[in-house]
Amino acid sequence: MYAVPALTVDSLTKKDISVGEFPRQQLRLKEKLGEGQFGEVHLCEADGLLEFLGVSSSEFTHQPVLVAVKMLRSDVNKTARNDFLKEIKIMSRLKNPNIIRLLGVCVRDDPLCMITEYMENGDLNQFLSHREIYSKFAISNNIPCVTHSNLLYMATQIASGMKYLASLNFVHRDLATRNCLVGNNYTIKIADFGMSRNLYSGDYYRIQGRAVLPIRWMAWESILLGKFTTASDVWAFGVTLWEMFVLCKEQPYSLLTDEQVIENTGEFFRSQGRQIYLSQTPLCPNPVFDLMLKCWSRDIKDRPTFDMIHQFLLEQMEANI
Repeated sequence: MYAVPALTVDSLTKKDISVGEFPRQQLRLKEKLGEGQFGEVHLCEADGLLEFLGVSSSEFTHQPVLVAVKMLRSDVNKTARNDFLKEIKIMSRLKNPNIIRLLGVCVRDDPLCMITEYMENGDLNQFLSHREIYSKFAISNNIPCVTHSNLLYMATQIASGMKYLASLNFVHRDLATRNCLVGNNYTIKIADFGMSRNLYSGDYYRIQGRAVLPIRWMAWESILLGKFTTASDVWAFGVTLWEMFVLCKEQPYSLLTDEQVIENTGEFFRSQGRQIYLSQTPLCPNPVFDLMLKCWSRDIKDRPTFDMIHQFLLEQMEANI
């Protein structure tokens, strides 16, 4: 989750939210995309959305638009409600081609809803796990493929979105392929829907007395000290990159139990050479793996910035053409 102070419905002023209240009756449910402890995500048709957004009139203005609608269950506790409202507040301020766009909200009555862009190819984890790396064999057998260039292009977009978040001093806290959405032509937008999906419950671990945490993506200082910064997002980016170069067919540290993953963070802290790193995969070029290792540096000051990561990946992409 992005990190912001607590707030209530009443404290959400026009200044806080730069998106409007969309008429709930103009949403038509098509299918459920996912569900979780606190609510559901639905694919909906939004009637009159383009007019609502002030898009200049054209032949398409009156056509319904496919959107993703995240709905909070009406019976959730106050904390869950406030978290939902915080997410709305943050997303309404984010304007970047690689961040999912909040289009409207329904917060005047329950269930609270946020309406976002719909990305037709789902999340990056599902997208890559159903694909193989490009080869003549895969092509001749009609197996969906991605190329190394596709992977680098998608990684560059994630870095670009994170560079934007870092410029605003936003900390994402849950960057992973499950929280990146895929549109057409390999376009990527960072989102935060992973927490509302049962599908990925195995990626989260409940630490005693604390929230459910995505420990396999977290920097050692986040697990041991509860410290979340842009530098811990950089660590998670390294793990996200690793996921991409195994085509999301394996969970990070798949041979370790959750308890062993936490023990391993202690080894990173002690820095006596006993820490276990994610290993280089056959698909991963040496320069990209070197970048991952830098993202997992023990000391925050030794990790690259998202500016540096973005520039590096752009250069890798150009070299790969």
